[in-house]
This record gives sequence, C-alpha cells and structure tokens, in this order.
Amino acid sequence: MNDTKLFYNELKTKRESQNLTLEEISDFTKIDIKFLIAIEKGDFSCLPSVYMRLFLRSYCEYISADTEQALNDFEFHTLGTKTETKSFISPSNIDQSKNSINQNELNLPQVPTTKIFTVAITVFALALTFFFISRIDNNSDSQNNSNPQEDQNDVINNDLEEILSFSKLPNKELLTNEVFKIKNIDRSGEVNLTLEAPFYFRIEALTETKITVTNETMGKQEVTRKILPAGGVVVFEIESKVSFDFWSAQHIKCSLNGIDLTQYFSSEDKLIRGWFATVNRKLSYRLFNYPSSS
Repeated sequence: MNDTKLFYNELKTKRESQNLTLEEISDFTKIDIKFLIAIEKGDFSCLPSVYMRLFLRSYCEYISADTEQALNDFEFHTLGTKTETKSFISPSNIDQSKNSINQNELNLPQVPTTKIFTVAITVFALALTFFFISRIDNNSDSQNNSNPQEDQNDVINNDLEEILSFSKLPNKELLTNEVFKIKNIDRSGEVNLTLEAPFYFRIEALTETKITVTNETMGKQEVTRKILPAGGVVVFEIESKVSFDFWSAQHIKCSLNGIDLTQYFSSEDKLIRGWFATVNRKLSYRLFNYPSSS
C-alpha cells in the first residue's frame, strides 16, 4: 500500500472487488459491523489500539489482504512510525559479519524517544494478545469440540462489554407515543433500498431496550410493544408496511433482508421512529432528542 492512497481505502476497494459485504464479514468474525465501518473510514479512535489491531487482523484475513502490511500502515497512521523489517544473518556468515564491524560502528546513536514509545506500545499489545490466547487455551481444555475462531471472538466480545457502556433505561414502562415530540426532532432521512420480496425486518438488542413495532399484514395492524433483553432478537415478515420505534439508536442493530439499517441511524443515544413501505422500497426515519422529563 502506498502513501498516495490511504491504506484503509485500499482495504475497502479490495473487499468490494471480491463482492464481499460487511454483513457477511461481521457474521463470520462476530465483530460488530460498526467497527468494520470504522476501519474502512479510518476512524481508529472508537476503540483502544489493541482491540482495533485484533479487529483489523481478522478483517484482513477474511478479505485475503496483506495483514502485516496493514498493521504496519495502521501503526504509521496512528503513531507516525512504521515497524521496521529486520534482516537476519545466516549462521554461515556470522564470522564474516563480525569481522566487517569496525570500531566506529560501535558508537551507536541514541534511540529516539518515539521509537521507545512505539516499542512499549507493541510489547503491551503483545502481552494482551498472549493473555487472550491463554484464556482461549483454558476454555478449549473444557470444550474440546468448540471452534477456536469462535472462542477467540467470544473472549474479545466479553472484554468489549467491559469497556463499552450503554445508556440505561430510566424505567420499565413500555415505549409509547408520549416521548416522541415534534419539537425534539434532531434530524430525519430517507433511503431507497434495493430489495426483493419476501421482506424480513430483524431487530437485535445490544443491551436491554424498549421497542414498538407495528406490522401491517392482511389489512390489519399487529403491534408488538415490549422490553427486549440484551441479546434478544425478533424478526418480522413484512407484507406492506412496517413502522418502528426504538428507545435508543445505541441499543439496537436492525436490518432489512440483510441490509444493515443502523448505518443510517448512527449509534447515537437518541430515540428513533421509522417506517418502511414495500410498494416503493423506501426507508424513512427520524431521530429525536429525549424529552427533559425522561
């Protein structure tokens, strides 16, 4: 990867040239799609460097990119230095190389502070990586039939839960129209989606949250209003139109026929109200600020 084009743009181009979607990479690696989007945008500040390196490695391996080159470019992009490639001397040339060293070469320059800092960061990252590997090995002793890739992803996801925080529900009351006030609208948007029937609307809760879904089927409206627990998933087959209210864009991950919709909402802690009509394949949505009384 050259300096005239940012490396994460080249990674995105390589993925797209293979017709690979972020959705399938997320499904395989168990990395939340928001972090894959961050990688391709070069937004490496959303997670600590050690986690971003692990995610970047898994991403590159899936799209068959040069992993080590990508990690070097990541170091250069975030720290301003690249890991230098070391050359090794074969045993047969050791004596010859010793004889070629003169006294002046022994007066080595002082190591720059930036390199010391880079080495310290690298050692810390390696230590954490070995820690993850040791935890995976311990888990595999008790679960011999488990998938090593899944074990590693479980460890990463468990540790992510410790560093990521979600806003808490203020109460257990079901979500109603009362909180959606026109004066509190933050922004709105419309997206034309390329979809084919049948239509399936999938909602996954990243943490405990409130949802309301109104699905119009057979000329009738079916309303689902509930508290969805963390990890809970609900799927609706859409006949003509679906409307939805979510307590927080930060709390959910939703998709239509595999197309991730949260990429349009972002992951802000705001109320969402949206709807999708099958007749024109148009998604409309609004983000609301919370009422002062919530």
